[in-house]
Amino acid sequence: MRFKLTVLLLLAGSALPAGAAYDPAPGKPTEQITATQLEQRLTAAQAKPDAELSQLLSGLELSERLSAPRLARLNAALPGDKSHQALMLLADSAAFLDLPDAEVPTDPVPDAAALRKMMTLLVSYVNTTVRQLPNLMAVRETTRFEDRPQEDVLSPTGITTVFYQPLHYVGKGNVQVTYRDHHEVVNEGGWKAVTQEAPMRGLVTAGEFGPFLSTVVADAIHGTITWAHWEQGASQTEAVFHYVVPKEKSHYSVQFSSDMNANSSAGEPPEWQMFHVHAAYHGQIVFNPATGAILRITIEADMEPGEMVTKSAMLVEYGPVEIGEKSYICPLKSVSILQNRRTRSAGQVSPGGSLKTFLNDVTFEHYRRFGSEVHILN
Repeated sequence: MRFKLTVLLLLAGSALPAGAAYDPAPGKPTEQITATQLEQRLTAAQAKPDAELSQLLSGLELSERLSAPRLARLNAALPGDKSHQALMLLADSAAFLDLPDAEVPTDPVPDAAALRKMMTLLVSYVNTTVRQLPNLMAVRETTRFEDRPQEDVLSPTGITTVFYQPLHYVGKGNVQVTYRDHHEVVNEGGWKAVTQEAPMRGLVTAGEFGPFLSTVVADAIHGTITWAHWEQGASQTEAVFHYVVPKEKSHYSVQFSSDMNANSSAGEPPEWQMFHVHAAYHGQIVFNPATGAILRITIEADMEPGEMVTKSAMLVEYGPVEIGEKSYICPLKSVSILQNRRTRSAGQVSPGGSLKTFLNDVTFEHYRRFGSEVHILN
């Protein structure tokens, strides 16, 4: 079974020639800081209003990942929606980086016997957990960010330059997801915008329940999986495996739609064509070494030169959820990033080939077993 990342709105007329140069448009300078420096900056600026804090955060870039406890602590001190969104974007952009060295335990590397036991527990957990999840419903809430490449567009009054804008908040919405008989079903017509915006467009992800977990672990076992390091979790020391899946062993594909009339005159209806890219990938599996329970899993596609999609990455974090007075490990959060090459659109006079980036922050909440009361466990 393949899981897919789907981009619903990519304006592209034709594939771009392999080997051509594609450089992202320059944005405003950013300052790279560590997680500790970020916390110090926010502590010093805690009296500032929401808009000023948001502006401060928008000019920063993290050099390392924020741990869940640190992120929760920083979020709790922020005053409003704008600064919360800015911190979300900052943290999600660094979600595939390593934790600070000071937060990595120095416990000894497990011996071969311990590693074999961990692997057995991990495989058993995936085979058992996916099969034991009950039929359930949840709400997937998606917060969307996009950048805007620079381009020159021919208008009735002449050439207008649309300047580059870095990743920024573009909207939020939710949709009901049903997990029934080991299959994930999304209410395609049920997207509800939380903010005033157009219907859901851009990057859309699915499969965070059974398919994502079981497919990645199965591919990793058939590829190369090795010990990485320990990590300090919120309540325990967690084990981390690194894996690499070659293209011939991969069941990962990126799926996107493209308007084949994007280069045509204005007013012509779109002609959508679906594209699939089968890719090799790599990532990490973070789990409880005593039980094999997976707590975090990442994938980063190894895209080949010349592909319209230049970057595709996704992570899912799991945790305990009470459904029908019983605790289950379910998806709590995911982060997805996709970057694609854009060809020239109607009216554009600047060269094509610029890069556009999409980032989605997804949370899963309001779990219920067809009418059961639900509580997220702390």
